[in-house]
Amino acid sequence: MRNNKLLSVIFVIVGFCFFESCSFFYGKTAELSYTQMFDSLWNDYDETYALFKVRGVDWNTQYQTCRPLIKDDMSDREFLDVLKTLLYPLKDSHVYVKSPIGSLNSGEDNVTPDIFSLEKVCETYIDSPKKCGNNIITYGKIKNDSSTGYIHIASFSSGQTGINQSQDWADEIDIALEALKDTNCIILDVRGNRGGLTGNVTTISGRFCAKNKVYAISRTKNGKGENDFGKGVELEIKKKGKWQYTKPVFLLTNAQTMSAGEEFTMALTSQPHVIQIGNHTCGVFSLSLERCLANGWRYSVSVQKVCAPNGTIPEGKGIIPANENLIINVSETEDLQIKRALELR
Repeated sequence: MRNNKLLSVIFVIVGFCFFESCSFFYGKTAELSYTQMFDSLWNDYDETYALFKVRGVDWNTQYQTCRPLIKDDMSDREFLDVLKTLLYPLKDSHVYVKSPIGSLNSGEDNVTPDIFSLEKVCETYIDSPKKCGNNIITYGKIKNDSSTGYIHIASFSSGQTGINQSQDWADEIDIALEALKDTNCIILDVRGNRGGLTGNVTTISGRFCAKNKVYAISRTKNGKGENDFGKGVELEIKKKGKWQYTKPVFLLTNAQTMSAGEEFTMALTSQPHVIQIGNHTCGVFSLSLERCLANGWRYSVSVQKVCAPNGTIPEGKGIIPANENLIINVSETEDLQIKRALELR
């Protein structure tokens, strides 16, 4: 997910796994016993999961706790329950298991989502909102204040994201920016943005770039050892498009701003004209690779560690606004986060 070439390779790998394994076995009788499948999954994580230290999880202890619960005469439901016990302590929203009888998500199953409604924002605050970029981008001007613009980006991917899928929609950010070119500031909203492709982050963030800057370094697990990581890859915000919006930008985030949405947040907050407002982001930055068990169940493994240029690791914590702008929406009737942005304009 960290650059286009890497993405292409990864999607080939994931696609191979899905079509050559998952689609063949999905819904069929497992070729391996529950014991063998559990050991296979545990070993895969042991060798490739990048964040045990960061997440504060002793993986050997998890094995000792969960392995005795596995019985070859257990039901699929009981097996899934053991996998929940195994994976929930990671609290990683990029870690999931999907099966015909249900699913689990290590980071989200026990978390109450932040209150946010784009429909209500548009109804309450935006004058004649419009959409572009495959309806992913919503934009307009604030009611009774044409000097303040608003843009919401719902995702950083559209539809299929395989090697041959077009993501040209991201360039349509220019449509929104041209419409808001005469504003004095923009409220840029990525609340509820659950991620997508780094290439789209680069495309859109570049339109708000005042100065090219490295904002993160990503390292990918490349061996079985706990500290086996490849060389760091720099993630950089670079100027894109015919012109850049460098007037004040108020970036709205919440705990459902995830993955590529958080990369975007890191990129934007590296710029001097951007102020982050709202809740911390989710805290999941790694590329997640999907694998298959022999019974066709799909699961994912986080294989990267991302840090800021100063070495701090936002995994598990997210990107956090300054204290005076750390605001959580607690009411269905009032959007305190957008209200704060309007106070600062």
